[in-house]
Amino acid sequence: MGALVTGSLVPMLKIKFKSRYDGYTDQFNRIFMVKVCMMACIILGLNWFKDTITCIIPETSGMDGGFVKQACWIQGIYIYRDTWNIDGTNLRYYGIPKKLKYDGKRANNELCKISPDDVGCIPMKKTFYLQYQWFPFYMGAVALLYYLPYIFFRYVNGDLISLKTNIKAVDVDVIAINRNYFIYQINPKSRMRLRLVGNIFGKIFYVMVNIIAFVATDSVLNNDFRGFGSQMAKWNSNANVAQLDYTATRGSFRAGEKLLPNFGICEVLELAKDIKHSLFNKHKFVCEISQNVLYQYTLMLLWFCLIVGIVVSIIGLIRTVIDQFWHTSFLNQGDLAEKVYKRLTLRECQYLEYVRNKKLVVYNELLKCISEARHSEIGGSD
Repeated sequence: MGALVTGSLVPMLKIKFKSRYDGYTDQFNRIFMVKVCMMACIILGLNWFKDTITCIIPETSGMDGGFVKQACWIQGIYIYRDTWNIDGTNLRYYGIPKKLKYDGKRANNELCKISPDDVGCIPMKKTFYLQYQWFPFYMGAVALLYYLPYIFFRYVNGDLISLKTNIKAVDVDVIAINRNYFIYQINPKSRMRLRLVGNIFGKIFYVMVNIIAFVATDSVLNNDFRGFGSQMAKWNSNANVAQLDYTATRGSFRAGEKLLPNFGICEVLELAKDIKHSLFNKHKFVCEISQNVLYQYTLMLLWFCLIVGIVVSIIGLIRTVIDQFWHTSFLNQGDLAEKVYKRLTLRECQYLEYVRNKKLVVYNELLKCISEARHSEIGGSD
């Protein structure tokens, strides 16, 4: 099974280096980030089918173990996040008091049991964790989100994509390229301006996608995801015993279990009725959910990728804005190129730049063709 999964993931992780329509910053988001999210979706999805919740069930409870596991998987586990400032020696697992009867704390952070007679015992708030039920599907949705800007990009840049297809031909028809891309009756200036504006919005779209993915992931993880990377780095800087100590004398907890606890409390109601008896009991169990260990490492990778994605998309936006409004590549290409470029729109300059980078011979012929077609505008130059 493991070899099958590994063999399926290897082709997905491969990235072929070839000429593409969009830039490198866009490719990072629509290729690399999509692959990362899909890989997480597959790995977590396989774990979703395989792993279960296991609970400590005393024999005295009389509860069926299979029923308890299924009930806890459906209902989810919870912890008391109010215990974050309580010393680890007073807890057994993160967010779980050393005595399950403790469900409150006093002003001095002493744990206590809520009672009508004890007004100083303030109830602690329960935080439930059910991410294991749907998180693989969420990662698939994030992968789709990262691909949406590329669909918008192809719509906006249909003209540039068709030009690239024409340039790949063995015999390039320079006259046809001039007619289709540099004649305003066929390719109006207003349409070219909209494409320039659309490209800027496309870059903004990538920035928004990264921010939305980060904020949404933080929201579904109880707002603990935003600082997860920095907390993980800080935790890794501790000594081995401080990082990994799990004994009853532990003084701190791992960054990963603060994000998604490995252990939690589950409450199961026992209800039954027959002709003679009616039964109602409430049971509290400590359960482990080993899936969260895999989730923690996956989310650590996702955190760093999202941060890099935000930075890369902002760089792509800045480069696009500069390229749109500060195009000076023609200055060192001779007098003819300078005169032609000065008479072209920014979009037409982009057409010429692509041709120059791909086929220099075709570029020189196209310059002469444009110069002849706009003889009066360029001032009589050949």
